[in-house]
Amino acid sequence: MESKIVKIDEVDINLRAREWCKLPYPNHPNGCPNYSVREDCPPKAPIWNEYIECPCILVGLKFNLKEWIENMKAKHPNWSERQCKCCLYWQGKVRKELRNICNKIKGKDESLFISYTPEAMGVQVINTAVKAGLDVKVKPKDYVWKIAIIGKLKNCNKVGGLDKWLK
Repeated sequence: MESKIVKIDEVDINLRAREWCKLPYPNHPNGCPNYSVREDCPPKAPIWNEYIECPCILVGLKFNLKEWIENMKAKHPNWSERQCKCCLYWQGKVRKELRNICNKIKGKDESLFISYTPEAMGVQVINTAVKAGLDVKVKPKDYVWKIAIIGKLKNCNKVGGLDKWLK
């Protein structure tokens, strides 16, 4: 998997991004079941720019979805396309790798915050990632990007660990 670590001077905020969690998808007619349940999901999740200051670090991990689907079709010839690309089978591995990268950047610095679901905080992730130089697609067929953003908590007087990554 290819990773990108990019300094960003701003994030695009669009509070409508938080509403996307309520859009229906297969077997979830009311959208994500975590909406209004988890603390890091809307509407409980805080708004990004109210708690985090820029510059920030965008961390992206590029997963080869097309190759995954081809491998799954070979292993399971009777599976549908939807079954082969189901995120339940691949997303955990990608999330783990993304967490490893982000935790190396953050270290033990308590002044830094990592969001693995920035859209829940109102971040327009696709626009922000494209501005950072990632080739993110709205409905990807070949590659999927998992994205996290690391920023310094506002009003935090601790020495920031982002300095070495912002150069």
